[in-house]
Amino acid sequence: MSSKCSYSDCYLVRKLKDGDKSAFEAIFNKYKEKLYFFALGYLHSSAETEEVIQNVFISLWENRKTLNEKLSLKNFLYKSVINLVYNYFKHQLVHQKYIKHVSDQELQEDDHSQNVIAYNDLKGAVDNLIKGLPLRQQMIFKLSRQEGLSHIEIANRLGLSVRSVENQIYRALRYIRENLNKEYSLID
Repeated sequence: MSSKCSYSDCYLVRKLKDGDKSAFEAIFNKYKEKLYFFALGYLHSSAETEEVIQNVFISLWENRKTLNEKLSLKNFLYKSVINLVYNYFKHQLVHQKYIKHVSDQELQEDDHSQNVIAYNDLKGAVDNLIKGLPLRQQMIFKLSRQEGLSHIEIANRLGLSVRSVENQIYRALRYIRENLNKEYSLID
């Protein structure tokens, strides 16, 4: 391929620069099929290839006044195709990354929602089991686990021995574990 234009291409570019539509049509008819198959080799899609070729010729018409009639029209057109194919792939890559990002976000939101639902279910089950404890054991357990009091603080508040508080909490935890294990098969 020569970097200089052929005689007929130079003539067509000169006429095209003057806005001659028949020169544009002659260039289109001369190169459209060659450029189409060239782009199709990269894109493997008729629709995408047609769009690239259409954009090459639109760009040719819009930039006709800036064309250098001494340079190869053929090289200019093929380079234009390559640039548009490159831009197409770049756009596809960005689009794929965006789709993956959105998909990942949706999965994280789904995981979070499922975790919230599972937590709420488990918390409801534990709350129901706590309600099934004897009243004194229920009170000691709530002071320990929900209010965060130490065994000594609970013993002082209720007038019990520390050992009695420890024993009641142990029994409450064992009851909750056994029943959760039966219902959910979660705890060993």
